Amino acid sequence: EKEICLQDVAEVSYIALDSKEDILFRGNVNDFSDKGIVIMDSPNNRLIFFDKNGKFQHIIHRQGQGPEEYSTLFDALVDWDREEVFVFDTGSRIVVYSLDGTFKRKLPSGTGLVQHDTYIWSDSQLVASRYGNRDKDDKLIPYQPIVLLSKEDGKMDSLSYRKEHSFPTYIGGKEMNIRIYWPSLAKLGGDIYVNDLSADTIYHWDARTQALQPMMTRTPSVTLDDLDGYFMDLSGVAPQYYFLHFRARQASMNSHFEMIDTKSKDAVYDRKEGKVYHPKFTNKDYPSMEKIHLNFCKEENACAIVQLEAFDLIEALEAGQLSGELKTIAEGLKEDDNPVLMVVKFKE
Repeated sequence: EKEICLQDVAEVSYIALDSKEDILFRGNVNDFSDKGIVIMDSPNNRLIFFDKNGKFQHIIHRQGQGPEEYSTLFDALVDWDREEVFVFDTGSRIVVYSLDGTFKRKLPSGTGLVQHDTYIWSDSQLVASRYGNRDKDDKLIPYQPIVLLSKEDGKMDSLSYRKEHSFPTYIGGKEMNIRIYWPSLAKLGGDIYVNDLSADTIYHWDARTQALQPMMTRTPSVTLDDLDGYFMDLSGVAPQYYFLHFRARQASMNSHFEMIDTKSKDAVYDRKEGKVYHPKFTNKDYPSMEKIHLNFCKEENACAIVQLEAFDLIEALEAGQLSGELKTIAEGLKEDDNPVLMVVKFKE
């Protein structure tokens, strides 16, 4: 374990989001860039748009059963250049809207696509991964797991890369044992990475050559019968660090069917020191802040977001634990206000 003060390795700033009563949300940042901030308010099946300074812009809320609506906001992609929003509905439907919520078109069913594993690839295509099919003996049929999807008509083109293995995570309960497959793609700072869990390898996808370049592998390998082992995937990239997540192969469920995972852990590979360690991040503006989980941006290079809940900040303020810009923001908060975004931009 190594303690790292974020202000020593990154520029840290804060954005207070507008908190009018009709735009209060319970959700997470879906997209963050200098073109805007998009929140996926999952409980209310809507997308809330703010400008880069946190000022409210508009809402997309087209939930319904009509031909131009979605039944459930499962996930969304914002294409700022085309001024389009791709909404992933249940049943693998993809509904396309303009930024103001005007219906534009539907793409044919993306059956087999991992919806949380789809990103903007180019002006004309999305990139996605898909699940593998299994035969009657539950053996994986070799398949091409990465596809390019036309933004206009949904036509798919597969990469030549073939996959013959897929390792699931097992979730065990008293009456059942299920397995789930983790997403394999990651978009970080505009680049695409492939986390091939079954090959214990992380690849960088070269946009120019369309080639997968292996960049990191782990030893010893995770084997099919090693249920106590860990998968390794890339969660962030910065000039000095590769941020890794070691995901336990086994988890359990409680009585409410919630997954309990006490084994998975984060790590960083320090590219300057050539070492791997478990980071304990701290924030000098908020010393009492508990575990800091960095959510890296899809398009902004070496940039991560942390959501700070208003009631936590007010409690820290009353305890004299805040300083600087964050203290000033907290002094104007109410307990039910929207979260404050902590923006972490790693230094060269």
